[in-house]
Formats: sequence, structure tokens, C-alpha cells
Amino acid sequence: MRVLLLSGGASLERDVSLRSAKVIRESLLRLGHTVHHLHLEDGWKADENFLQCDIIWIAMHGHQGEDGIIQGLCECFDRPYVSEDVLTSAIGMDKNIQSALFAHAGISTVPSIMVHKGQKLPDSLFESERYIVKMNAGGSSIAMSLTDRSGLEAALNEVFIYDEAALIQKEICPLRELECLALFDNRNDELTVLGPIEVNAKLPFYVYENKYSANIEVIRPENVNISKAMKDEIHRQAAVAFKAVHGSLYMRIDFFLSGDHLMINEINTVPGSSPTSHFNILAEEYGGLDKTVQMLLESALKRYNKRKELRRSL
Repeated sequence: MRVLLLSGGASLERDVSLRSAKVIRESLLRLGHTVHHLHLEDGWKADENFLQCDIIWIAMHGHQGEDGIIQGLCECFDRPYVSEDVLTSAIGMDKNIQSALFAHAGISTVPSIMVHKGQKLPDSLFESERYIVKMNAGGSSIAMSLTDRSGLEAALNEVFIYDEAALIQKEICPLRELECLALFDNRNDELTVLGPIEVNAKLPFYVYENKYSANIEVIRPENVNISKAMKDEIHRQAAVAFKAVHGSLYMRIDFFLSGDHLMINEINTVPGSSPTSHFNILAEEYGGLDKTVQMLLESALKRYNKRKELRRSL
């Protein structure tokens, strides 16, 4: 295929996008595809390659990458693309909406309150010795902090530099972080859930400074110390979460485990594929990165063709 690979942009996660695109480009070339790499410096734009390519691979993270905007552009140009679609991408960028959908689907979520920029801290706040404060839209590890009640205002102001809304979440102790990869094959309508892996942060919690560095320990799926029953439950809840946000291709789904209490944390609709990204480790269970990349290309193309046939029949 002639693949248009999109990377860069103006997001706070731009550097991750560049590293992800490099890995995907190398995989596409190994698979024998022709790659035109469009590196976006300050934002997205369309060029003649949107019309000449067979498919677009979106390796952009954060705003204007995984929030539905670039996906909408692909839809307007009637081009198939590797990413969740416009609706699911938009949902995936709003953690508060995610939580509401997951709760409606019967999945346990982390207790949280959303605060908008300029809004006063609510008088009634759930009891917790410490709180996690993070952006409602955007990478969870950027501007995220752990604080007691006295530090909430300062933590919120840090988030408001980057986002118009913040989430205050109850600190969960003890806490284990588990991540799965959900792959949907539109050729046979089969959903596969891979993992989980376990992530142990060497810093107090999983912040941007260690997310893409060696400051974390990643426990591979075969070494994660959970029962078969818990693994099955994680896979079941991942499938429920995927359907709750109308997933149609692939996403990473992150959970918290405290004792035997499983809670969904969030989804990531454009999982990073940089050398230190967990997507690459999880893809090994599917047969490796190249096999996963090829499946996603074919599945995205099949999704496009099925939807095109549906439009023609209406």
C-alpha cells in the first residue's frame, strides 16, 4: 500500500509522536509498503498525498492528533485511516465523559471531580489523605501531581496552564497499574484483548518524566502476578470499555488494581509506539509489531470499505 504517515503537530506530546512515527515507518517499510512521511511542524494540513495514498496512518498524540480533528479531516477527504474514528477519538480525549460511559456500562471507575478553570474548589470533596490532580483532556502524565488538600489549588493552577478543566481523583492505596491492548479486526469482526502488562513507577507515580524513560519497570504479561480469574476479568472489562466508547480499531486500556478491586483508569486511542512504549510489548502477544501493523492496515481499510458500502445502500 501507499501509506501516508502523519506525525508531529503542535501537541504537548509532539516528541512522542516523532518517536512513534519512526518505529511505525520502519515497520511499514519492512512489510513492503511505500511510505510518504508528512511531518507537521505547527499543526495539521492537507496536501496532494491525502488523495494519492491508499491509507493514512495517524501517529499523532494529544490535541489535533487523537481528539477527532485529524480523523475528521481524513473523513472529509474520504480517506481510510489507522486510528479510532472521530466519535471515539473525541470521547477518548475527555476523561470525565469516559468515566461516565464506563460507569453506565457497569465498570468501576476512580472517584473523581472535574473542576473548570476559574471555578472555585468544591466545598464537598470526597475524603482522601492525598489527591491526584490531572488534565481532563490530554496526556495524563503531563502536569499531573499528587498532593494533600492544602496543595490542591496550586496543583489545579498547574493543570490550567495546559487545559481548561482538571480532574481531582482519590489516591488509591495500595495501587497497581495494568495495561491492555484491544485490537478489533474488521475483516472478521473479532476483538482481541492482549496483556495485561504491569507498570511500576520508580518516581512516586506515573508522571511524564518517567513515562518515556528508563525510570519505570514494565512487567511482561507472562510475569504479571495475578490470578487467571483476575486476568479474565480484566479482559472482560476491557472488551466492555471498548464497546462502551464504540471502538472500531484499536486502543490501549489502562486499569488500576487495589487488592482485588479493579477500576478502569482511562483509554488511549492512539497508543504510542516509540521504542519505550508499551504498545510494542503488548503487540508481541499478537505475533509482533509488524504483524500487528499489517493487521491494523487491513482492518482499517476493511472498516472504510464496509462503511462506504453502507452509505451507498442508504
